[in-house]
Amino acid sequence: METITDFNDQKLEVASFIREVFSYINRFKGQLFVLKIEDSLMDHPLFPVLMRDITLLHKAGVKFLIVPGTRKSIDKQLVAWEIKSQFQEGIRLTSEEALPLIEQASLGVAQRIMSHLTASGCHGIQGNWVMARSIGIINGVDYMRTGKIERIQKDILEHLLAEDFIPILPPIGWNKLGHAYNISSTELATELCKYLSVGKLFFIGSENGIQANGLKTGPNTKYLESTDSGVISALDIDQAQEILDLNPKTLNYAQVDYLINAIRGCKAGANRVHLVSGEIQGSVLQEVFSSQGDGTMVYANQYSSIRPAAIDDIPDILRIMQDYIAKGFLIPRTQESISEKLPDYVVYSIDNAIHGCGALHAFEENMAELAAIAVAVNYRKSGVGEAIVRHLISTARMRGYKKVFLLTTQALDWFYPFGFCDGTVDDLPPSKKATYNTERNSRILLLSLE
Repeated sequence: METITDFNDQKLEVASFIREVFSYINRFKGQLFVLKIEDSLMDHPLFPVLMRDITLLHKAGVKFLIVPGTRKSIDKQLVAWEIKSQFQEGIRLTSEEALPLIEQASLGVAQRIMSHLTASGCHGIQGNWVMARSIGIINGVDYMRTGKIERIQKDILEHLLAEDFIPILPPIGWNKLGHAYNISSTELATELCKYLSVGKLFFIGSENGIQANGLKTGPNTKYLESTDSGVISALDIDQAQEILDLNPKTLNYAQVDYLINAIRGCKAGANRVHLVSGEIQGSVLQEVFSSQGDGTMVYANQYSSIRPAAIDDIPDILRIMQDYIAKGFLIPRTQESISEKLPDYVVYSIDNAIHGCGALHAFEENMAELAAIAVAVNYRKSGVGEAIVRHLISTARMRGYKKVFLLTTQALDWFYPFGFCDGTVDDLPPSKKATYNTERNSRILLLSLE
């Protein structure tokens, strides 16, 4: 049976989500997203829904470049003509006989994407804006008409984007003599990040991110956050490399390929690189409009961080605390009381939005109080609270405190795993002992740092 408390929690979560959506709409308006969309999705029932979501984002002000993945369509075309494909380290060796069929398949995929965009009221356009050259012969292997990107015609793409077109770049490149080459769609999507200012690079296929279960972790990846479906939510490029290094046999080919190219994409200039499934309804919208979407994100710059609170953060701190105060978990605080001790506070920031807070108050006898731990309602299962507590304990150690204490009425079992033990009022420093609220009767937990 649903209680009034459950209903209020749901309203808070909806309100928090709406605030977040407005924040992201303003942030991403005018930014460029590059999408690599696998052609294996085109026969899926949700493909029209995916394309509709893309057009909704475009109408909201996001700019797009689309690179079609074409492997499935090319395989189908070559099989129909009884032409066998050979691969060298994942790269298709393109013969003269196969090239016209590969061109036909690639352009066909681009045309299907453009048709969906047109049906939704957007203007897609495809063209030959990629200069390429032959890979040549490497270690005795002739790559024939398989090429690598030499240059992308940035000025034309920028002009089309400014005119509100969605350019579609099939993975076919051309040399100065007009000869075509089959190129990698993954390489093309990543290479675009070198030429243009890309806010997000998406790899959209059947993989729904990197599953955390069964992965070996190291010093940098011990505390990675996971979604409700067990997918690693976000990694920086160093963490992504550590996962690759520690799990060469656990990750499948698609996951390895994504992580390698996500690192390359970030180094090429993309702010964020996302792996999402096009077979899950709304996955792209979730990834754009929330800090923790359905897939895995790799980032180059600081995505989430715990930092000292600023005066402008106080309204968000009060907002996050309010639910805890209403339930009696935290004592009430005011803007003035927080402002007086602002240097004690930290906030957990995701893409510059505040989703958690905490404080470390100094006391006599070389002790400090852990206080004001609160997390926004829709981030309470994402490890934000744990990260704040670990940070504050680490800060206390660096400052040379001998003990950390806290007062709680509801969260005993949540704090025990950090090493806290039960204490008494007599264990508190004198000034805290003198102000202890006997009516509230909070339990006291202690953590020795010696």
